[in-house]
Amino acid sequence: MEEPVLEVKNLRVGFRSDFGERIVTDDVCFHINKGEMLGIVGESGCGKSVSCLAVMGLLTANGYVKQGQALFDGKDLLSIPEKELDRIRGKDLSMIFQDALASLNPAFTVGNQITEVLRKHLHMTKKEAEKRAVVLLHQVGIPDPVSASRRYPNELSGGMRQRVMIAMALSCSPKLLIADEPTTALDVTIQAQIMQLIQKIRDDLHMSMILITHDIGLMAQMADRVMVMYAGQFIEEADVFELFRNPLHPYTRALLAAAPGIDDAKDRKLASIRGTVPETYWDITGCRFCGRCPYAQEACREKQEMPELSAGHYVRCCRAGELAKKEQK
Repeated sequence: MEEPVLEVKNLRVGFRSDFGERIVTDDVCFHINKGEMLGIVGESGCGKSVSCLAVMGLLTANGYVKQGQALFDGKDLLSIPEKELDRIRGKDLSMIFQDALASLNPAFTVGNQITEVLRKHLHMTKKEAEKRAVVLLHQVGIPDPVSASRRYPNELSGGMRQRVMIAMALSCSPKLLIADEPTTALDVTIQAQIMQLIQKIRDDLHMSMILITHDIGLMAQMADRVMVMYAGQFIEEADVFELFRNPLHPYTRALLAAAPGIDDAKDRKLASIRGTVPETYWDITGCRFCGRCPYAQEACREKQEMPELSAGHYVRCCRAGELAKKEQK
């Protein structure tokens, strides 16, 4: 069996503050195979972005990895020296961030920022890098890429800035691309264009990709395999077709019930999930969704394992099998 491009084991991320230590991910484990699109979905505050930022070594000053491994090309990204990580990050492993305006440097033109990546990782001359930057901007659908390369981030629209971020992330043809909610704050039409662009580039380059989003409907269009995250834990994992056909965790079902569908009846009412993600979930020993779950029982207050209920379908819920059998009847 082929080795995964990235394998994360028992990742536990913490943050220090004046109020003490907060552990925001609980022994997170996942992998992504070559050419695969892995989707990570869940509400805001569940730990999706933090997990991937930890893998990239981009946590804030008060954040740290308490334990775990992130194996990429045989190297543990969480333990190698910073200089060695710099040679990987941006070249073989790249990321599209949520807010392009905050991620791009306002003091430099977008062309300058792309050429910096090319010169650092591919050792191009300045002229070679400038020509390549224009080609990349053209590939991501920016009209008049020569003129656009001379502009500053604030002179471009939100959609254009996001395309610049994609061009920069893809400049060195990475083995793995992490897209962290790449359509945040964009209107629906631009969102569709950006996702079509990402899908096309991924197919052209046969690249592995992690897509982070809170939009479970987007997963049906984009992902090969989906992992659902809640309160710092992965609670369900399955092939995308299996997950949408047979969701087993009550939280996954609630997310799907809250999402509109193109074939919905006119009188269909969208469901809502009561409550919010708990702010201090690291001390909860049982199911972290228990307080919001309509199926909760006393057994749910005990620690929940994540067994494989069917081929490739893992669920962290002691009642998942029971509820699935009831529905089949």
